[in-house]
Amino acid sequence: MTTTTDPTARTVVAVSERLVLTRPQDSDLEAVFAIHGDPETNRYNPHGPHRDRATSREMLDGFVADWVRDGVGYCAVATREEPEAVIGFAGLYLHALDGERVFNLYYRFRPSAWGLGYAAEAARAAMAEALPRFPGVGVIALIHADNLPSRRLAERLGLVADPDGRTDEEDRLIHRTG
Repeated sequence: MTTTTDPTARTVVAVSERLVLTRPQDSDLEAVFAIHGDPETNRYNPHGPHRDRATSREMLDGFVADWVRDGVGYCAVATREEPEAVIGFAGLYLHALDGERVFNLYYRFRPSAWGLGYAAEAARAAMAEALPRFPGVGVIALIHADNLPSRRLAERLGLVADPDGRTDEEDRLIHRTG
């Protein structure tokens, strides 16, 4: 992980073949709102799209606080060719599920970035960076049953749906590493 003292520069968390994952920062508010306020990117979100920037501000503040508290969290994702243009958010958040400490895997991208393999690439990069630092912490993904693209991606990343069909309080299937 690269750290910098330049307040306008991004703190790089991971670099993959095509992507750069950085810590979220205040200047990401418009990207958070554009992605999380888009009805298309929130088709399976039980809370729906963000209606205003205040909601996106709360989310972004949470992303930043996670990094401060845990040294890990969701990342802003950009291509290596355009590192200043955030195309999505992906990463791992420390979470408790039924009293067990786990990482929640998250990925959400602009529709223009769909179908290019960016979510899988970003998720793999985030896991490769975080998991060695937190041995024994498993990974989960909470996904609505009808969100087939996200479920297929979770499976490609090595997560499987709970064999008993367990769901969380928002009726999302619990996928986890084996």
